[in-house]
Amino acid sequence: MDTLPFDIKKARQMIIFIGIQASGKTTFFRNVLAEQGYVHINLDTLHTRHKEQNAINECLGVGSSFVVDNTNPTKAERVRYIAEAKQYNYEVIGLFFQSILKDCIARNEARANKVPRIAIPGTQNRLEMPDYTEGFDRLYYVQIAENDFVITDWK
Repeated sequence: MDTLPFDIKKARQMIIFIGIQASGKTTFFRNVLAEQGYVHINLDTLHTRHKEQNAINECLGVGSSFVVDNTNPTKAERVRYIAEAKQYNYEVIGLFFQSILKDCIARNEARANKVPRIAIPGTQNRLEMPDYTEGFDRLYYVQIAENDFVITDWK
């Protein structure tokens, strides 16, 4: 991937990842956004919603740009992040990680820290497509293609 279709902002930008487990979300963060200075907010590493909320509050309080790297499959799960960010005048970008279930299951099996196999189709069954009515300023599709990421505009 050569360039991102949106401007990198060091301040007041929240990016929400949306996608099933092992769809490439954390790898995308590490390979593309970490070096740009975004704060990584992820329940897998923070372990509790309380710690997650503290990390978000810290970013909002100082105006840091951050990424919410969870599955975020439903509108109800995404709305709290979006509403809070909007209160602080953040630009909100959604990245929807398109994936094939069998590919995600295979990637999960190759991981050191696997999620239970049943969790992946369970999340896919709950997955609600994001849309602009949720409060996103921009939405994009992200796909893994030949060990790289392809980002396209939301249609």
